[in-house]
Amino acid sequence: MRIEAAGKPQGCKLIRVSAEIRDDRIVYISIRGDFFACPEERFDAVEEALVGTPVSTLAESFDSLITLNNMETFGISGAGLAEVFNEALTAGAQGAGH
Repeated sequence: MRIEAAGKPQGCKLIRVSAEIRDDRIVYISIRGDFFACPEERFDAVEEALVGTPVSTLAESFDSLITLNNMETFGISGAGLAEVFNEALTAGAQGAGH
């Protein structure tokens, strides 16, 4: 399943997510938006490391990877990312049922 989503969860800036999901795991993800990550060059490594992550652990995995990569983020959190992601999944599942 392919998802494209954008949202502004509480406490976050605008988050845009493009992803491919297969067997409830992330096989591709791109995260963009109005947030900041420092150092920003490590953010691509975080996206790459999320490949293979179960959808249900996206928030925790994102937060852990930010910590492991010694990064700071402003305007994005694992919970906010998961909220945008899960809203898109729910909308996609409802659309698939029609």
